[in-house]
Parts: sequence; structure tokens; C-alpha cells
Amino acid sequence: MSRKDPPGTTSRPTVLIVGAGLGGCVVAHALADTHDVTVVELGVLVSDMQARLKDIGVPARLDPHVGAGPGGTTALWHNGLIEVSESVFDECWPFPKSEMAPWYDEAYRLLGGVERFLVEDAGAALRGKFREAGLAADQMPTMFIPARRRNLWETLSLRDRVRFVRGEVTRLEVDGGNRVRQAVVATENGEQRLQADLFVLAAVGLGTPVLLQALADEVPLPALRLAGCFYEDHPMAFVGLVTLRVPLYRFWNYRVPRAGGSLRMPLVVHHDGLQVSFQLRPAVKEGQREKVATMITQLRNNPLNLLNYFRVLRHPDDLLDILSYRFGIRLPTRHYSLLMVAEQPRTPERSVSSEVDPVSAQRWITRNWQLSAAYLSTLRNAITGFIAGLGNIVISSRVFANWDQSLDTAAHHSGTARMSASASDGVCDRNARVHGMQNLFVADGSLLPGTGIANTGLTIAAAALRLGHHLKAGQGD
Repeated sequence: MSRKDPPGTTSRPTVLIVGAGLGGCVVAHALADTHDVTVVELGVLVSDMQARLKDIGVPARLDPHVGAGPGGTTALWHNGLIEVSESVFDECWPFPKSEMAPWYDEAYRLLGGVERFLVEDAGAALRGKFREAGLAADQMPTMFIPARRRNLWETLSLRDRVRFVRGEVTRLEVDGGNRVRQAVVATENGEQRLQADLFVLAAVGLGTPVLLQALADEVPLPALRLAGCFYEDHPMAFVGLVTLRVPLYRFWNYRVPRAGGSLRMPLVVHHDGLQVSFQLRPAVKEGQREKVATMITQLRNNPLNLLNYFRVLRHPDDLLDILSYRFGIRLPTRHYSLLMVAEQPRTPERSVSSEVDPVSAQRWITRNWQLSAAYLSTLRNAITGFIAGLGNIVISSRVFANWDQSLDTAAHHSGTARMSASASDGVCDRNARVHGMQNLFVADGSLLPGTGIANTGLTIAAAALRLGHHLKAGQGD
């Protein structure tokens, strides 16, 4: 069968994936050799998705904080690969981290072109260097930064392996019971109905719960009523500056032998049952770094814009980063900016939903991101506690006065269709199948029931690989 043939024309099982972002690409890759795969994607440009999102709580302030088009955020960000901690698995997930180990192994290869053991070995060596410098390094997870960014749609050659439909899945239609029969897709040529044996939602933590909420009007399942609840994102900001006696700049962008990438090691503290991480980023002077997004990101995303190469000269901290990351040149400094990335408490309130604009009739995805006063107080205490914990290696320190007003979203939209042991406290079961549905699965950040302080990309890929294995084994019927 040609990749452009409609599903159902051969004896191979058919699967329809909603979304061509990280999770959708990985599932498509895992199934393309055994299934006839159709991928439906709304956007080609970031603006296609960005224009559909309405923040009604704390604004994102990160542009963009959604991806769109084939590859999703893998076409935008240089993804830092970091695992969810074992303690978060024990607290939030329906299975232990050990069950995810083989999929983490494969996810490192897929996203970073590196063997997981090389990252772990380099991390152990780097922790030893931090201990020698006087830091308590036990709570320092490894974050691997690949040498080159990988747009998964391109690097996995999915253009030639699956059928691609540009359009928006507006609803799922069932067979009168709990089996999805077809997806209704709005395209530039009108409405289409696409049938398949299996359906996988990978429309990220913002789009997937909205589709599940629409399905709840047709199928009254308890789990579907929780779609859009338990939303989690990582608030992050530069929160202060420290001057240190020890040359930690030597360890920034630490090269991983035989891996084609580097490590950054956040230090994690625990306050009020939450993880809060801090990166000590080398700085040029005692200024205030205002934005988390850097000129490095601009250079990666717009390499042909010559103005960006001149602008970087006005961002000396970014220049330090470029020299160490690209060329291994680490200029001596005693100053370090504190980048905080924090775990967000998960609450059962619905934070992601949809509404129709009464003027334009445009359907919005609404995100109500809330950071309570009590939570901000926890973060404030974590900042002061972290600096105090650095001990006598600190020469001076300063916490920025208005750090709480500059908190960005990390664009790690997760938890809104989370895995759970029971339909009473989650949307999907341990195998990523929507509780109560026969052939509907989830493969994006909405599936993750807890992430701690970890970037979600590596775990999304691991979970999607795990789902692909499950479906290839014929356990999706």
C-alpha cells in the first residue's frame, strides 16, 4: 500500500495519530513497519497553534510555548534530555521507573544519538567534580544536551513512511459503545471522516484534553470527566546572582565522551514536598538576566538571520554559553546566574478546556495556569535555602526583587490526560489506553502523571516507544 492510500485498504492494522509533534512522531516511527499509519496535523507554522491558545491565568511569556507542524517542538527547541526521578515515579506513576528503563534507553538513542550508559557515566564523573568543589552533589540529575537538534519528522523520514493529512480533528465518533469508529477532520477541502482500527491522541497536553472533553459528551465515562485536570507545567525564571570562590564555570556544558553532546547538572532541593532545581549559569557581570529564552535559541531557529549574530554581542552571558557549548572555550568568571525550574503542584481542578469566541466564532483552547501565593512562598523559601546551602563557597549573593513577576512557562504541558491505576483519578491506564475505551490511546505530555523538575521530552518519547511496543504486540484491540 502507498503511504497515501486510505486506511483500511490492506490487511495490515490501521492507526490514526492526531498530532505530528514529538509523541506522534515517535509512535508513527514505532508502528510504521507493521501498521498503515495516518498522521493528522493542524499546523504548519507555530502561529497556527499559537493563535488558538488563550491564557486566562498567568501568561506564558515564552514565545512560542506551543509547537506546530511536523516535528512539533522538536523543530523549535534544542531539547535537554533528563529523566523523571525515581521518587516521582513512586509517588505519581502507576508503575515503577524500572519498567521505563528500556524505553529510556531507546529514547536517548532516538533524541540524542547517545547510549544512556554514557550519559550516566559522565554524570557520575561530573558529580565527583562538584563534590570536590564543595557542593552537595547527591541531588544532581543529568541533563544531556545533544550537539545538534533533531526534528523527528525529518530525521525519522516519516514523510516517506506515513500518510500525512493537514487538518484539525474536531471530534471522535464512536460505534455506539466504547470503540472509536472514525475521526472527523476539518481540512481546507472540507470535512473528512477518517476510519482506523486504532486511534492515538498526540495533540499535546493542551489539544488532547479538549478532544477528550468533546468525547465525554458522547461517552459518559468517569475518566473522561478528568480530561484537562491535574495540569502541570514548570515555572522557570532567572531568580538571582551569586559570586563564588570555586571555578564552577569549568563544568558548564561538560562534554560527554563519545556522545556528541554535553551535560548540564541542575542542583535539586526539596521544599513542601516539591522539587525545585537551580542551574548555576556562568555570567559576565553582576547584572540581571531578564529572559530565559536566549540568543542561542534565536541563532538555532534563525541561522540565516545575520542580525542575530550581531545581537549576540549585546548578550555577553549568551556569548559565554556559545563559546563553551560550541567550542569548549570556558572563560573564567566568578559570577553565576541562578536559573530556577520548579515542580508545580498537581490539583484536580480543570485548567485546560475550550470555548467559542462570541465575536469571531473561533474555538479557543483556554489555559488557566495558576501559581498561588502559597506556592510562590514555597519557591521563595527554596531560593533562599538553596543559596544558604552553598555555604562558604559563596562570596556574595543577590535575589532579584521581582523574580516572581518574570516566571515563564517551560512549555511542558502535562498531566491533563494522565495515567493512573484507576479511572477515578486519571484518564489513561498503565498502557496509555483511555480508561473504558477499547481502541483510544494517548502519546503526548498529557499522559505524564508527574515529572518533578524534568523536561518532558525524553519521557514523552520513552512513553511513546512503550506504547508502540504494546500496540505492535497486538495488545491494543
